[in-house]
Amino acid sequence: MTADITPIHDVALPNNRKGLPIVSLDEAHAPTKVLAHEDALRKFVEGQEIQPIHMRIGIMGACNMRCNFCNFHSPNEENFYDLFSFKDLIPTAKAIKLMGEFAGTGGRAVTFCGSGECTIHPGYTAICRNAHEFGLRVGLITNGSRLHTEDLATCVAETHTWVRIGMNAGTEATFNMITRDREQTFSRFVSSPARLRAQARDPEFRVGFNFVITQQNYREIREAAELAKESGVHYIRFEPEFYSALGHETVESVMSEVTDALTEVATLATPDFEVSVPKLDRGPMDVTDNVEGDFEHCHYSRFVTAVGADGHLYPCPQVHLNSRYRIGNVLEEGYQQVLEGGPRAEWEASNPRRTDLCKSCFYRPQNELLEWLHRGQISLDDALASYRVEIPRTLHADFV
Repeated sequence: MTADITPIHDVALPNNRKGLPIVSLDEAHAPTKVLAHEDALRKFVEGQEIQPIHMRIGIMGACNMRCNFCNFHSPNEENFYDLFSFKDLIPTAKAIKLMGEFAGTGGRAVTFCGSGECTIHPGYTAICRNAHEFGLRVGLITNGSRLHTEDLATCVAETHTWVRIGMNAGTEATFNMITRDREQTFSRFVSSPARLRAQARDPEFRVGFNFVITQQNYREIREAAELAKESGVHYIRFEPEFYSALGHETVESVMSEVTDALTEVATLATPDFEVSVPKLDRGPMDVTDNVEGDFEHCHYSRFVTAVGADGHLYPCPQVHLNSRYRIGNVLEEGYQQVLEGGPRAEWEASNPRRTDLCKSCFYRPQNELLEWLHRGQISLDDALASYRVEIPRTLHADFV
């Protein structure tokens, strides 16, 4: 690192307050990946239009589990996700058409996530195979219940760049209590990831576990990390339970125990196994006067877009299925027509500042970095130079 280049990670990474563990994110979820896209960044800084690189999409509202921390089934979120319906489903043909439209506008990657479980969609493998044929890289956030099935496992191995599985417990009893699973999913966690890893075709393929920390499972953080390491996944990623009106308040009373457990499991990390320690003290998104982050607009939505199972475009997956953020129906009007035509422009013209809508932000590091670049507070050339030195090769760059 040369003396005249400021390390970009000094300003871009999330931090916890004093007394909580040091945030340590796995490489696949680094928030500075936008710096791998120099051409798009230069257009952004110059005020030119850019097309989203990454789409996050939920293709159905239904799920075969009922996790007790799920935002979409929680009484804590009844007012926020006012458009959620478990009956929502994007038909296979329309989803495939959307993948082609997205790729045609310069889209490079798609993550299947959303309010439901995408792998139970009857057309999931066809949608993914077509997305792959269109040149899109494919990621999946899943509860893992169907990864043992032959068709899905083969599709994932042949077309996906990464898979993140909801582990959410260290024992089968707690997992079943939390998720109400009836498909013996937990018992397959030791074998399914290793099989996918062995058969995957993408040289950058990664599979990992995600653990949502709640009052019911925080005592099993160590057991989960040990099981994850034994299973052969690339990482385990922890995150505290979050509700838009509460933030991480539900686990605040056990935060000291959570801190101790995360500090302990961080020592399990090796060059081949990452332990992702999260930001533990994010505030609520709404129903609060406290605004977190030094940015006024959601610049990140210029690089990443979201589509709900209702077929509508949203600026962010964290706020999809909320009527305040609904932009336009990409299934009826067309993706490019919504993105470049009237619907998005009209929504942005009427939309209040981000500080009036999202008081906290899951993508605060990305948005702050983009805001500072846009203001000229950070030199783009210096930021790019620093990033090239620190990150010579970006893992999963298209999943911004």
